[in-house]
Amino acid sequence: MKQRTFNILCLMIATLSGVGMFLLKYHVAEQEKKLELLRRQIIDDKRELHLLQADWAVLTDPQHMRELIKETNLKPMQAKQIVSPKELENRLPHSSGEKDV
Repeated sequence: MKQRTFNILCLMIATLSGVGMFLLKYHVAEQEKKLELLRRQIIDDKRELHLLQADWAVLTDPQHMRELIKETNLKPMQAKQIVSPKELENRLPHSSGEKDV
């Protein structure tokens, strides 16, 4: 009787171990898929960052900025252009003191 109980117990342990390994295998496969997606996203993000850095380098190049300034006829700011916030309020079209909702 003891031998039969021991055999049944061993069979149950083996079955549970098999089911556990089966579930673990699929869980690991799912995690590997997620990891691969994250790796691809990191690679895409690095490429995009590289392109943005290259764009930034071109756009902030002093020679490029000089050319843009020439095209737009921008001039240095003068002191008379600086005003206080109160002066700005007076320039608004509806400066009756009422706030827009």
